Amino acid sequence: MQETLHREVTSLVFAETASVSEDPDERHVQLLLMRGHLMRLLGAVVPVDANEPPLEDEQLVVRVRALLDEEIPGDVARAASLHRRMSEVGRELLAVLPAVDASDDMVDGWGRTVCAGFDSTRIREAIRAAKSWEQAGVYPHPRTLAAVTKALSGYVTTLVPYVSIHLESLSAGSRGWSACGEAIERSQEARDVAPGEGLKAARKHAFRLAVHTEALLRYAEQDCERDGE
Repeated sequence: MQETLHREVTSLVFAETASVSEDPDERHVQLLLMRGHLMRLLGAVVPVDANEPPLEDEQLVVRVRALLDEEIPGDVARAASLHRRMSEVGRELLAVLPAVDASDDMVDGWGRTVCAGFDSTRIREAIRAAKSWEQAGVYPHPRTLAAVTKALSGYVTTLVPYVSIHLESLSAGSRGWSACGEAIERSQEARDVAPGEGLKAARKHAFRLAVHTEALLRYAEQDCERDGE
């Protein structure tokens, strides 16, 4: 029943009649949620096991991943273009989903397939490292600091679509919905801001990224646990 509901909702999201909101805040959230649905679909059609046969249309997967890497634009015309392109590939993914669902090797449900897209243990290791440096007042080797900072920035990009799925499950306008949306916004701001000059500023930047990545991870894991029930 839950998988059927996911499919019905996702079909509506990617319907040709769907349009982008004129309100900039609503439009941003709408595209975030749409990206989350696209990530969920991609997780359902791409084999989790390396021994499984790959999806026939590999170019479709490449196109989807390219769209997921795009920043959500503030300009209404560019936002409408992104909305249209995500709708198109979303419908294409839905078209190939039934054949994939017939496989006995599918991970148990959409939610767990999505969770296969990030490694919580590895993410926590980077979070602990960045937080420990700042809290202990120590400076790691610049290369190590740069590597952890780069990893945390990537984790923010990876986790946002999953958190947007969780956001959709909350009541719009509620305290939890606002907090979740704010976590997404702040994490992206922390990722995109340039660190100041010097090792101390770089360490502080990594610490902020760690804090926001940790918040995103909690929301992403909540959604996976909820879907896995």
